[in-house]
Amino acid sequence: MSIEISVFSLYKKILKNYYNHNNFVVFRKPYDKKIFFYSHYDYSFGVKSFLIQNFKHDHTIKIYPKNIYCVDIQSFDKKTNIFPSFWEKNSSFLTDSYRYKKLIKKAIKNIKKGFLKKVVLSRFIKISFRNFYFKNTFIKLIHAYPNALVSLWYNFHYGFWMGCSPELLMECHNKKLKISALAGTIWGSKKWTKKEIEEHKIVIRYILHLLKSYKGSIHIKNTKIIKIGHLKHLETPIHFSFYEEPNYYEILNCLHPTPSICGDPKKKSLDFIHKNEGYERQFYTGYIGIVHKNNMELYLNLRCVKIKKDKKEMILYAGSGITVDSNIHQEYVETENKIKNILSQLVFK
Repeated sequence: MSIEISVFSLYKKILKNYYNHNNFVVFRKPYDKKIFFYSHYDYSFGVKSFLIQNFKHDHTIKIYPKNIYCVDIQSFDKKTNIFPSFWEKNSSFLTDSYRYKKLIKKAIKNIKKGFLKKVVLSRFIKISFRNFYFKNTFIKLIHAYPNALVSLWYNFHYGFWMGCSPELLMECHNKKLKISALAGTIWGSKKWTKKEIEEHKIVIRYILHLLKSYKGSIHIKNTKIIKIGHLKHLETPIHFSFYEEPNYYEILNCLHPTPSICGDPKKKSLDFIHKNEGYERQFYTGYIGIVHKNNMELYLNLRCVKIKKDKKEMILYAGSGITVDSNIHQEYVETENKIKNILSQLVFK
């Protein structure tokens, strides 16, 4: 059970935990009307926790709260002190990345030679700032992206991370599992092409292959188009009912990373990423969410920004799925659009 508190009490708790260097997270689940707050108390205290895992599976943060607090979303006035961000009016600042385009070209060559079917390549940009408004940015995100997991978490060693992820990695309860296959991106007046459709099918095939080793019944729902800001994605929800409750941690470790964030075949695409991407993704394309015993609701950590408050610097991430049908310029523009998706919501003084 959660304890309802005022917005003012929530701000006090956030500040107290930050100044005490204590792990905490504030989040709003897709379409939910409540914002939740967890702060770390004791590993042995609560059975419910918030799990944060990085891309390489070598850094894990678990936030075990003494109490779970919530605030009604209506308490946050949509118009309170929210001004258009600098980047909404000046989004053309994103500079051309020759290195990233060269990387896409190398990936396409490897795919054409038959080494890979798909590889997801990412890049980052750094921005310096003087004053950044966490509160106003979070409020903008929850109103701009009602169908995403919006989160802000803090860890003394890794700093602040904020994001608005549209992709459910897995949700499980008792003997029921739901996985969202999400891949393929267009924007503006662009039409869906063979490239996006095949990229999406690779993810579906990967999930179905994983579930084949379990006994149960599967239900693949119709593919639909979801909108996150000005971007459109293909999404296919996959439901599985197990005859016997499985080890969901085992499924999670096999599932992540999916081809939507690394590629296919998995091992070869991961090797290509580690050898060629040229930086550590850290918690970008990792996963975050609620864990309660054997029940989980986890989302991929996408559309995110790492905020280094002490250095007055932030890092934004974006990636694109490269296949044999990829166009270098289009893939590059896709990463620009994904970065702008969250950049347009950041509020600076």
